[in-house]
Amino acid sequence: MRLPVLALVLGSCLLLPGGGALAAATQRSPEQLEREAEAQFHVVAGEMAAGRKQPALAAQEFLQALEIVDSADLARRATALAIQGGDQDLALQAARRWLAIEPTAMDPREVIAQVSLLNNDSEETQAQAKAIIEGHAGGVDDAFKLVASILGRGGASNASTALQVMQNLVAQYPKSVSAAHAMALLALRFGQLDLADQASKQALLLAPKSKDEKLLRVGVLVKQQQITQADALVEEMSRQDAQSDDLRLAYAKLLLESTQREPARAQLKKILEHSPKNQDAQFALAVMAISDHDYAYAEKTLKPMLDGERGQDAALQLGRAAELQNQPQAALDYYDRATSGTQGFEAAVRKASLLAQLGRIDEARALLRDLRARYPQLSARFTIAEGELLVNSNRSDEALQVFNEGIDDNPENLDLLYGRSLVYERLDKITEAEKDLRAVIAADPDNVRSLNALGYMLAVHTKRYDEAQKLIAQALKLDPDDAAIMDSMGWVEYKRGNARQARDFLQRAFASFPDPEVAAHLGEVLWSLGSKDQAREIWNQALRGSPDHPVLKETMQRLQR
Repeated sequence: MRLPVLALVLGSCLLLPGGGALAAATQRSPEQLEREAEAQFHVVAGEMAAGRKQPALAAQEFLQALEIVDSADLARRATALAIQGGDQDLALQAARRWLAIEPTAMDPREVIAQVSLLNNDSEETQAQAKAIIEGHAGGVDDAFKLVASILGRGGASNASTALQVMQNLVAQYPKSVSAAHAMALLALRFGQLDLADQASKQALLLAPKSKDEKLLRVGVLVKQQQITQADALVEEMSRQDAQSDDLRLAYAKLLLESTQREPARAQLKKILEHSPKNQDAQFALAVMAISDHDYAYAEKTLKPMLDGERGQDAALQLGRAAELQNQPQAALDYYDRATSGTQGFEAAVRKASLLAQLGRIDEARALLRDLRARYPQLSARFTIAEGELLVNSNRSDEALQVFNEGIDDNPENLDLLYGRSLVYERLDKITEAEKDLRAVIAADPDNVRSLNALGYMLAVHTKRYDEAQKLIAQALKLDPDDAAIMDSMGWVEYKRGNARQARDFLQRAFASFPDPEVAAHLGEVLWSLGSKDQAREIWNQALRGSPDHPVLKETMQRLQR
């Protein structure tokens, strides 16, 4: 996994010890002056490399300067640049040099702990985490929050190391609520519900009146799908909390994140029974109504919000509702009213997509390019949107050019590499597509969508079925409930000659995600097993929603000749 860039100083820091200017030559020996000149040379070379957007090379130059002089500022900058360049070994080297210069600093320990975790070096990770807890200026409570955050940045392949380190640390603080709380959060992060259950119970036992620990306990119960128990605890808390609306709203959000829609709806309605004008609850119910195709309720609720504090949110959602009702002009008008914040960005991307669907693709591209110029920090997102519009408009050659330009500007952006791989596949350039996906996986070994995409692509376009199965199995281990990955696994098992095993995966996928491509795969497998009537039933069901889906049509025509 790529290291996130920490909030480290990235400003220029041309150095020399004692304040940045050479002391008088009479105070230096010729050897000292030569060494200082060499250090300054490496600093200047590093600054030039940073200016050319070569952060790893800049870090290397700064580290060579640090062999000559001690400067915490320069070591901090070298560490940040190494992280920016995605070079974990270099980041570790720079952070260790930084810590040697500034032994009381917590930031280099954070970097060392994180890189060590990604390398599954449990001993070093634990040593640095322990030092953070013992030396943090905010005390043990803040320290455990930071340690939980660091350990949570690893991927599934680092889960065992992260959890073991945290368990060892918690054992040293058996009476600390913050330690038990951190343990529960980390266990939730890695899907270890039994451990999260145990830790959250311990935290609540240590602080039985704490609202935070009760909320944590509710969160664990929701993840365990013990909704009745979670409801009971929320009701108990509501009777003791004058701000029970906020509590119920937070609980409803937890429920929605766990796809518990009806319990969430019940909580939102209880808020409105108590506070009929609560716009947060009204808005949440309106968004749920759009998903339920109850557009009348959504519009009745959202239109009065257009001129109020939730106006941007309301405009975006009303635009979505209009799109779903095939009212393109109304949708465009609503999107034009969402002009700021994240709502404005999403509305602009949706507007571009809608313009492309209406055949106004040049307008759509002009809109996205204007946004890219105005918001360069989000250029990758708008590049991806433009590329997708072109692919969907069967202009894949132009899409490839767009992605190439984006990657030239942001060569380390994994989303752009992933997007380009899909264009290469559309153009039947499988070797190039595989190269991009391999690059993403090399930088982020737990990148689920790339593992799945590469496995599925190999299953469809090559006969490397065993290799494809291993990639998809890795993705499925990381996200066992993802229907798209289950579909991929079903398809590759079918290709490997395991039709009955394939059927089981595809039936699970279709039950949670009745997509026409999944229907095509499931129907073909059922057909091969002799269940032709069942296959036709599934295909016909999918056809009603997607009569022109190319994979579905090709499958039916090929098998029903």
